[in-house]
Amino acid sequence: MAFAASLNDKPLTTGLRHLGLSLATLCAVSAVVAGAVQVLGDAEDAGPHRSVEVTRYVAPPPRAGAPGAEAADTVSNSAPRGLEAWFPWGADAGQSRWMPGTPAPPSPDAAVIDSAAKEVLGTGPQTPTVTTAAEAASAEAAPGAGTARVLAPGFSRTTATEIDPTGGVRVIRGGMAAAPLPAAPLPGLHAQGPGGLLPVVAADGRSVFSAYRRPFTDSGRPKVAIVVGGLGLNARITERAIEDLPADVTLAFVPYADNLQGWIDRARANGHEVMIEIPMEPFDYPENDPGPQTLLSSAPADENGRRLEFLLARATGYFGVTNYLGARFAQAGEATSSVMGLLRRRGVGFLSDGSAPALGVAAGSSGVRTASADRSVDQRPSAGDVSSQLGALEAQATQRGSAIGFGTGYSVTIEQIARWSRDLERKGIQLAPVSALMQ
Repeated sequence: MAFAASLNDKPLTTGLRHLGLSLATLCAVSAVVAGAVQVLGDAEDAGPHRSVEVTRYVAPPPRAGAPGAEAADTVSNSAPRGLEAWFPWGADAGQSRWMPGTPAPPSPDAAVIDSAAKEVLGTGPQTPTVTTAAEAASAEAAPGAGTARVLAPGFSRTTATEIDPTGGVRVIRGGMAAAPLPAAPLPGLHAQGPGGLLPVVAADGRSVFSAYRRPFTDSGRPKVAIVVGGLGLNARITERAIEDLPADVTLAFVPYADNLQGWIDRARANGHEVMIEIPMEPFDYPENDPGPQTLLSSAPADENGRRLEFLLARATGYFGVTNYLGARFAQAGEATSSVMGLLRRRGVGFLSDGSAPALGVAAGSSGVRTASADRSVDQRPSAGDVSSQLGALEAQATQRGSAIGFGTGYSVTIEQIARWSRDLERKGIQLAPVSALMQ
């Protein structure tokens, strides 16, 4: 029998009845939503998070004669061997710092540490092993896979036993650290140019391509290489790319970035091989102007050569360059070949980002170690589209043996690549630095 309200019902009775029905409906909807979250949700995104993972940072060695070089050497010599390769960069403003060689802060309760580590590492077959800050101070190496170390409990203004998103118990995840690449510049690979050091082929045949690329061991599995470009202009994004992405992801920096050498040093210290972006003339130039040293299809060969050398002298430590725009320059014929010939003579590799395939053809014809990206992973920078493009790279690598993706330094790109890379080994795919796929 259908529910019917009496016209004689009192207003209070009617209101209570409606309130009860509303609460019942709300509870039913909440139950459906909660069930959907349990079935479809990702445990990695569950919250609130009670711990903070501190990714490692290696302070680049100061250049000879640079201010603070002597002080930096003193700190390094006082630290346990190898520890400086993984202790945190520092604390937020107004908070304390813990440096190697100084007394470690007090350790929180063991149960709290264990809880923090398990939230970061999970509770799979490799249950995390946790050491205290004092024990970490005497460690000789970074933690291995399936382990964690509490680096600096008590960085925050909370008590030492609290786990706080702004500090407190800080845990580094084992297995994330990668061996640093040698600091640049390496002997014999550069000569002084008008604007700085320029790459040269050494007397023994070594080049910056061979010396600065990331070492790679081919497992025989299908390989995917990822390049993330546009770095150096936004400090927060650049730090995330350096710290959060696997070391086998290649990073490309904008030549106009402030402290370009510092960013490259930091990236190499975290194991990333590095490229420089070379601005090249697009079809809508000068409305779309890539910068003051853009390579132009109409410029004489010596002018483009001067511009290229200016860009190459901005820093050291890169193994190759990639284009930024350049659709018109790719069609320039003699001008394009002249630039590629200069790269070959200087031992620099070239990667086409995929937007102008003719650039890769010209590089190969000139004898430059080269490759072309197969697809942009973030032409539409949304989580779903980036994930879909990464999946397409996997399929292509499975079919052809290898694939190259190019992305831009967007937060969503970095987040999706970092997430995607965790499952590659299980899928039978090897993540490779892009230099390993250049011929």
